[in-house]
Amino acid sequence: MDMFIDIFNELLKENDLTRSKFAAMSGIPYPTVVGWTSHGRLPDFIALIKIADFFHCSIDYLAERTDEWGNELEGNVPEGEQELLKFYRKLNMDNRLLIRNLCEKLSKV
Repeated sequence: MDMFIDIFNELLKENDLTRSKFAAMSGIPYPTVVGWTSHGRLPDFIALIKIADFFHCSIDYLAERTDEWGNELEGNVPEGEQELLKFYRKLNMDNRLLIRNLCEKLSKV
């Protein structure tokens, strides 16, 4: 459950949205959004579709079954890689590109 909340909050942050702005723009009632972020509730299937459409991502990404590009995540990802992924997801798109370019160059060494 925490993974959805973390991903949802990161999507809000990346898009410079508050919960109330998201609710108004998505058509999902504000109390429902607060229920996800403050009361540990999970969105139903229809809400997941609305969230995925709003943020142009997949439902699998919201459930942390795939990364943002649709690649399946392995069930046994080492802790260090999980930590790197969490840091990476906090970056804006420009910094993500810098990190990918750096990784590509370092992997060629």
